Amino acid sequence: MHNVYIEKGKPLYRMIETEILKVNSYHHQGIKELSKQLISVAIAEDGMIEAVTMPEKKFVLAVQWHPEFSYKSDIYNFRLFEEFVKSC
Repeated sequence: MHNVYIEKGKPLYRMIETEILKVNSYHHQGIKELSKQLISVAIAEDGMIEAVTMPEKKFVLAVQWHPEFSYKSDIYNFRLFEEFVKSC
């Protein structure tokens, strides 16, 4: 578990309404070079990009953690799924 810092005013922040989120991540790779179509919306303590979105699309959100493991006990991760369902 580690902290992820959500950028205020970005789509992810508007979804979950918190600036700091404790997440569980198991990744061994990360984003080195961000596409021009994506924007970073969250970073880890070590500076790694933890979440991106594509503002030109209705709903594109990619996270580097596993919200499916904690959505039952964490309202913030639950909101990710809730917002996705709302957008469908």
